Amino acid sequence: RRLGVINADPLEPLFKEAFWATCSSLPSLPQNQSLNWPLLSEGHPKVKDVAPMVLYTSKAIVDKVKEGQKLTTQGKFGEALTMFRSALQAIPLSVANDAQEEKNLTEMIEWCREYVNFTRMETSRKQLAATDLARNIEMASYLTCCKVQSKTHQCLALQLAMFTSFKNGNYVTAASFAKRLVQGSWGEQGNAIVPKARQVLANCEKNANDTHRVNFDPKGNTDDMRLCAGSFTLLASTELDVKCPYCGSSYKSSYKGKLC
Repeated sequence: RRLGVINADPLEPLFKEAFWATCSSLPSLPQNQSLNWPLLSEGHPKVKDVAPMVLYTSKAIVDKVKEGQKLTTQGKFGEALTMFRSALQAIPLSVANDAQEEKNLTEMIEWCREYVNFTRMETSRKQLAATDLARNIEMASYLTCCKVQSKTHQCLALQLAMFTSFKNGNYVTAASFAKRLVQGSWGEQGNAIVPKARQVLANCEKNANDTHRVNFDPKGNTDDMRLCAGSFTLLASTELDVKCPYCGSSYKSSYKGKLC
């Protein structure tokens, strides 16, 4: 109830993994049954105070997130989505040894939420019809609103939005992303992308217009923009929303009671 679970099916294999991680089986004499023996992290079966082996630790969740980030960098958004979802679903079954690990797990919920929505949106964008140019530009622009933690992925989103907008004639929108790339700090990857962004910006200033009308304000502050994680559309500043009680994703009020 606290997590707002309405479909526990995705959690079933996680419960099984957590259970089997505490079990072992030892072969015995011929024609005899194997011996089932618990795997413990502390103590032994002959005492009362024991602790079972814990599969989902803070480190295990962080490792899943790092693997998801690696897949995102490689452009494998479908596989990255699976990995981030797996981490997000495993966090409620995780055990923290101290306050710092508990804080890390809480932060991982926010990280996974942003990456899940980021990879969901990109996989959905790639499925758009080639003729749906306005929606393509729009969704590429919305990727820059996701608060992904990696500078590499922030830069990746801005590049994608810039080139998609520029290619399809939305020069004002493309210029806004080019400016963010030029003004940002991207480390070594900036050596390759910033000169391209300056070139795009120069071309956009010569053609200061947008061919396609999209629901994205290039002059707006992306930190203030709220995305509906269900429809991948912007929520108006005065529009009421509903949030997932677990991950905190925002939705239009029409999504109330539906699965996140």
